[in-house]
Amino acid sequence: MPFDTGLARNLVVSQGLLAVGNGHAACGFNVVCAAGAAAAAGAGAALAAGAFAAFFAAGFLAAFLAAGFLAAAAFFAGAFLAAAFFAGAFFAAGFLAATFLAATFLAGAFLTAAFFAGAFFAATFFAATFLAGAFLAGAFFAGAFFAATFLAGAAFLAGAFFAGAAFFAAGFFAVAISFLLDQFTKSTSRLLDGMKRSMVLEQSPAP
Repeated sequence: MPFDTGLARNLVVSQGLLAVGNGHAACGFNVVCAAGAAAAAGAGAALAAGAFAAFFAAGFLAAFLAAGFLAAAAFFAGAFLAAAFFAGAFFAAGFLAATFLAATFLAGAFLTAAFFAGAFFAATFFAATFLAGAFLAGAFFAGAFFAATFLAGAAFLAGAFFAGAAFFAAGFFAVAISFLLDQFTKSTSRLLDGMKRSMVLEQSPAP
């Protein structure tokens, strides 16, 4: 066949595989061995490239997972720290608010107690002052009543004494005047009788 005689020889020569001897078996074996070696080299290179790619892929995946883990860890750590910070701030604010409210309540209670204590002492003072004033007023009015009673009694007794004295004096003077008038009347009568006798004796003739 022309293909077997001319073209195969040209192909073998063009591939650089020289036949050993005149047999085609050695040439075919060399071609198979060269193809197997080339295939093995290609497979090894492909395997090496695949292993290298797998190594880089694994490294990239590991780096990605590590980055993701670190990012997640950083995120959760940040979230935990933020939650802890806000919780601490909340509890601190609650504690300060409770302390402020307690202080406000105690201050209000203290001021209320002070106000009521002041009001109680003021009421006690005013009550004591009122009672003392009432007592002094009562004592004053009682003294005034007793003084008025004493003065009224003294005035009554003095009036009675002076009235009795005036009545006695009036009676004494009335008696004295009556006695004096009686003596005057008697003296006048005697004087008139004497004058009448003397006139009668003067008018009678001598014997």
